Amino acid sequence: MSAVSRKILSALTLFGLAGCSGFLVDYAPISPEASRAWTVKAIHVDVPEDLEVNTINIMIPNEDIVWYGDGPGDKRAQVAEILEEGLSQGSKTLKGPVPVVFDVELVQFHALTPRAFHSAPSGTGVESVRYKIEVRDARTDAVIVPEQMIASDGRALVAVDGGEDGIVERNRIVAKIAETTRGWLGIGRDNRTEFERLGR
Repeated sequence: MSAVSRKILSALTLFGLAGCSGFLVDYAPISPEASRAWTVKAIHVDVPEDLEVNTINIMIPNEDIVWYGDGPGDKRAQVAEILEEGLSQGSKTLKGPVPVVFDVELVQFHALTPRAFHSAPSGTGVESVRYKIEVRDARTDAVIVPEQMIASDGRALVAVDGGEDGIVERNRIVAKIAETTRGWLGIGRDNRTEFERLGR
Protein backbone atom coordinates (compact mmCIF):
# COMPACT_ATOMS: atom_id res chain seq x y z
CA MET A 1 0.00 0.00 0.00
CA SER A 2 1.37 3.42 -0.94
CA ALA A 3 1.98 6.18 1.59
CA VAL A 4 -0.89 8.17 0.06
CA SER A 5 -3.26 5.21 0.33
CA ARG A 6 -2.29 4.65 3.97
CA LYS A 7 -2.90 8.34 4.72
CA ILE A 8 -6.37 8.29 3.14
CA LEU A 9 -7.28 5.02 4.88
CA SER A 10 -6.16 6.47 8.22
CA ALA A 11 -8.25 9.61 7.66
CA LEU A 12 -11.29 7.55 6.66
CA THR A 13 -10.90 5.48 9.82
CA LEU A 14 -10.73 8.61 11.96
CA PHE A 15 -13.74 10.16 10.29
CA GLY A 16 -15.54 6.86 10.56
CA LEU A 17 -15.36 7.19 14.32
CA ALA A 18 -17.58 10.26 14.00
CA GLY A 19 -19.75 8.66 11.34
CA CYS A 20 -21.85 10.26 8.69
CA SER A 21 -23.78 13.07 10.33
CA GLY A 22 -26.66 15.25 9.26
CA PHE A 23 -26.11 18.97 8.68
CA LEU A 24 -28.41 21.73 7.57
CA VAL A 25 -29.25 25.31 6.79
CA ASP A 26 -32.40 26.14 8.69
CA TYR A 27 -34.36 29.16 9.94
CA ALA A 28 -37.91 30.50 10.31
CA PRO A 29 -38.14 32.88 7.34
CA ILE A 30 -39.27 36.48 7.73
CA SER A 31 -41.61 37.95 5.16
CA PRO A 32 -39.89 40.40 2.81
CA GLU A 33 -42.74 42.85 3.41
CA ALA A 34 -41.60 43.04 7.04
CA SER A 35 -37.83 42.95 6.57
CA ARG A 36 -37.74 45.54 3.78
CA ALA A 37 -39.09 48.08 6.28
CA TRP A 38 -35.87 47.69 8.31
CA THR A 39 -32.43 49.27 8.35
CA VAL A 40 -29.94 47.37 10.48
CA LYS A 41 -28.28 49.89 12.80
CA ALA A 42 -26.28 47.49 14.95
CA ILE A 43 -25.34 43.82 15.20
CA HIS A 44 -24.38 42.64 18.68
CA VAL A 45 -22.66 39.24 18.77
CA ASP A 46 -22.23 37.49 22.10
CA VAL A 47 -19.89 34.51 22.47
CA PRO A 48 -20.77 32.91 25.82
CA GLU A 49 -17.87 32.14 28.14
CA ASP A 50 -19.04 28.57 28.62
CA LEU A 51 -18.39 27.71 24.96
CA GLU A 52 -15.23 25.62 24.80
CA VAL A 53 -12.46 26.64 22.39
CA ASN A 54 -10.37 23.99 20.64
CA THR A 55 -6.62 24.28 21.13
CA ILE A 56 -5.41 20.83 20.01
CA ASN A 57 -4.85 20.15 16.31
CA ILE A 58 -6.69 16.83 15.92
CA MET A 59 -8.93 15.45 13.19
CA ILE A 60 -12.28 15.58 14.97
CA PRO A 61 -12.37 17.95 17.96
CA ASN A 62 -15.46 18.12 20.17
CA GLU A 63 -15.20 21.72 21.40
CA ASP A 64 -17.82 24.34 20.51
CA ILE A 65 -15.40 26.71 18.75
CA VAL A 66 -12.94 25.27 16.23
CA TRP A 67 -11.25 27.98 14.18
CA TYR A 68 -7.72 28.29 12.79
CA GLY A 69 -8.27 30.36 9.64
CA ASP A 70 -7.32 33.73 11.17
CA GLY A 71 -4.14 32.40 12.73
CA PRO A 72 -3.15 32.95 16.39
CA GLY A 73 -5.29 35.25 18.47
CA ASP A 74 -8.52 35.51 20.44
CA LYS A 75 -10.70 32.84 18.82
CA ARG A 76 -13.87 34.18 20.43
CA ALA A 77 -13.25 37.62 18.95
CA GLN A 78 -12.32 36.13 15.58
CA VAL A 79 -15.48 34.06 15.19
CA ALA A 80 -17.65 36.90 16.50
CA GLU A 81 -16.23 39.13 13.77
CA ILE A 82 -16.90 36.51 11.09
CA LEU A 83 -20.51 36.09 12.24
CA GLU A 84 -21.07 39.86 12.39
CA GLU A 85 -19.55 40.31 8.94
CA GLY A 86 -21.78 37.63 7.41
CA LEU A 87 -24.92 39.08 8.98
CA SER A 88 -23.93 42.58 7.87
CA GLN A 89 -23.30 41.50 4.28
CA GLY A 90 -26.57 39.59 4.16
CA SER A 91 -28.67 42.49 5.46
CA LYS A 92 -26.91 45.47 3.86
CA THR A 93 -29.56 46.05 1.16
CA LEU A 94 -32.25 46.78 3.76
CA LYS A 95 -32.95 50.52 3.60
CA GLY A 96 -36.35 50.86 5.27
CA PRO A 97 -37.62 53.44 7.79
CA VAL A 98 -37.47 51.18 10.86
CA PRO A 99 -34.02 51.00 12.54
CA VAL A 100 -33.37 47.58 14.03
CA VAL A 101 -30.75 45.79 16.10
CA PHE A 102 -29.72 42.17 15.69
CA ASP A 103 -28.90 40.53 19.04
CA VAL A 104 -26.94 37.36 18.29
CA GLU A 105 -25.62 34.59 20.52
CA LEU A 106 -23.16 32.10 19.08
CA VAL A 107 -23.96 28.45 19.79
CA GLN A 108 -21.35 26.67 17.66
CA PHE A 109 -18.59 27.58 15.22
CA HIS A 110 -16.98 24.40 13.98
CA ALA A 111 -14.55 24.65 11.06
CA LEU A 112 -11.58 22.45 10.13
CA THR A 113 -8.40 22.01 12.09
CA PRO A 114 -5.19 22.17 10.00
CA ARG A 115 -4.79 18.41 10.44
CA ALA A 116 -8.31 17.76 9.14
CA PHE A 117 -7.82 20.18 6.23
CA HIS A 118 -4.59 18.53 5.09
CA SER A 119 -5.42 14.89 5.90
CA ALA A 120 -9.16 14.45 5.33
CA PRO A 121 -10.25 12.47 2.26
CA SER A 122 -12.22 14.01 -0.59
CA GLY A 123 -15.82 14.96 0.12
CA THR A 124 -15.47 15.24 3.89
CA GLY A 125 -15.51 18.08 6.37
CA VAL A 126 -18.10 20.65 7.40
CA GLU A 127 -18.09 24.30 8.42
CA SER A 128 -20.94 24.38 10.92
CA VAL A 129 -22.16 27.69 12.34
CA ARG A 130 -25.16 27.83 14.68
CA TYR A 131 -26.48 30.91 16.47
CA LYS A 132 -29.54 32.45 18.10
CA ILE A 133 -30.84 35.78 16.85
CA GLU A 134 -33.43 38.29 18.02
CA VAL A 135 -34.51 41.49 16.23
CA ARG A 136 -35.32 44.63 18.23
CA ASP A 137 -36.59 48.08 17.29
CA ALA A 138 -33.58 50.36 17.85
CA ARG A 139 -35.85 53.24 18.92
CA THR A 140 -38.11 51.53 21.46
CA ASP A 141 -36.17 48.35 22.29
CA ALA A 142 -39.32 46.37 21.51
CA VAL A 143 -38.80 42.84 20.21
CA ILE A 144 -39.85 42.59 16.58
CA VAL A 145 -38.73 39.01 15.97
CA PRO A 146 -38.39 36.74 19.03
CA GLU A 147 -35.19 34.78 19.47
CA GLN A 148 -34.80 31.86 17.10
CA MET A 149 -32.06 29.41 16.19
CA ILE A 150 -30.35 29.61 12.80
CA ALA A 151 -28.15 26.89 11.34
CA SER A 152 -25.76 27.85 8.56
CA ASP A 153 -23.78 24.70 7.79
CA GLY A 154 -21.66 24.41 4.66
CA ARG A 155 -19.48 21.83 2.96
CA ALA A 156 -15.80 22.39 3.61
CA LEU A 157 -13.25 22.13 0.82
CA VAL A 158 -10.24 20.12 1.99
CA ALA A 159 -6.73 20.14 0.53
CA VAL A 160 -7.18 17.01 -1.60
CA ASP A 161 -10.14 18.71 -3.31
CA GLY A 162 -8.06 21.79 -4.13
CA GLY A 163 -9.26 23.78 -1.14
CA GLU A 164 -7.36 26.58 0.54
CA ASP A 165 -7.40 27.39 4.22
CA GLY A 166 -6.92 30.73 5.92
CA ILE A 167 -8.56 33.72 4.22
CA VAL A 168 -10.24 31.56 1.56
CA GLU A 169 -11.96 29.44 4.19
CA ARG A 170 -12.90 32.57 6.13
CA ASN A 171 -14.44 34.21 3.07
CA ARG A 172 -16.44 31.06 2.29
CA ILE A 173 -17.92 30.97 5.79
CA VAL A 174 -18.77 34.70 5.68
CA ALA A 175 -20.44 34.21 2.30
CA LYS A 176 -22.46 31.25 3.61
CA ILE A 177 -23.72 33.23 6.59
CA ALA A 178 -24.60 36.14 4.27
CA GLU A 179 -26.51 33.81 1.95
CA THR A 180 -28.37 32.29 4.89
CA THR A 181 -29.16 35.77 6.23
CA ARG A 182 -30.67 36.84 2.91
CA GLY A 183 -32.79 33.69 2.85
CA TRP A 184 -33.91 34.24 6.43
CA LEU A 185 -34.86 37.85 5.66
CA GLY A 186 -36.78 36.83 2.54
CA ILE A 187 -34.62 39.01 0.30
CA GLY A 188 -32.62 36.19 -1.28
CA ARG A 189 -33.19 32.63 -2.31
CA ASP A 190 -34.46 30.23 0.33
CA ASN A 191 -31.31 28.17 0.90
CA ARG A 192 -32.69 25.87 3.59
CA THR A 193 -31.38 22.37 3.04
CA GLU A 194 -30.21 19.17 4.70
CA PHE A 195 -27.17 17.11 3.79
CA GLU A 196 -25.00 14.34 5.17
CA ARG A 197 -21.27 14.62 5.51
CA LEU A 198 -18.46 12.85 7.29
CA GLY A 199 -17.43 15.00 10.19
CA ARG A 200 -18.87 16.66 13.26
